[in-house]
Amino acid sequence: MLTFNTSFFWGLFPRLATALPFTMEVIIASILLCLLLGSLVAVIRIARIPVLHQLCEIWLSYNRSMPFILDLYLVYFVLPAIVRMLHISPDGWPLTTYVLVALAFHYTPVISEIIRPAYLSVDKGQHEAAIVFGLSPWHRVVHIIAPQALPVALPGLVSEAINILKDTSVMFFIGVVDLMGRAGLIINANYGQGKLETYCAVALIYWFLVILVEVSFHIFQRLNGQNMRRA
Repeated sequence: MLTFNTSFFWGLFPRLATALPFTMEVIIASILLCLLLGSLVAVIRIARIPVLHQLCEIWLSYNRSMPFILDLYLVYFVLPAIVRMLHISPDGWPLTTYVLVALAFHYTPVISEIIRPAYLSVDKGQHEAAIVFGLSPWHRVVHIIAPQALPVALPGLVSEAINILKDTSVMFFIGVVDLMGRAGLIINANYGQGKLETYCAVALIYWFLVILVEVSFHIFQRLNGQNMRRA
């Protein structure tokens, strides 16, 4: 018979909250890292740099076909062997290193595929006008191109940020004690009892985190729109 212990359920949140700061750190670091590297790959693809451009296309094709959990395991087992071949010892590396590398490997080309068409959506006349006014490439991108490309890219970036958030939930498979890892420890300490209550509590926390990401991006989008209107 299925039962639900309400008092046990509400008592779970303070216990799960102890893993929340670390989980949020990994989520934020992953999103920023993927955004940075995705922008770099987008530049390579827009400029069509020989060899690198083709490698990025293969990378994108590969990651479209792979679930993140498989990339996480590949990084966890293969990366140490690769760095040892380079005479670098991975001993003592924190497990979060593998998580960040796996997330960056998995999501960088996907994010580049969002940034690239957003950049190309800006009218070529804007680029030409910026060049006529003597703006440097950096200032052209920051002051002319990015404000116009950002609204196009933002919905896709929000979607991928949420996907990154959700995929961090599997890092406990390699021993990282995040929110899901903490839930597993609580269930084990309770001798396997309270699984329903624990996973329902975790589900509510992840739901809240997704809503927080969406609200943050919407606020950013509104502020960006106001700044563009003032400009």
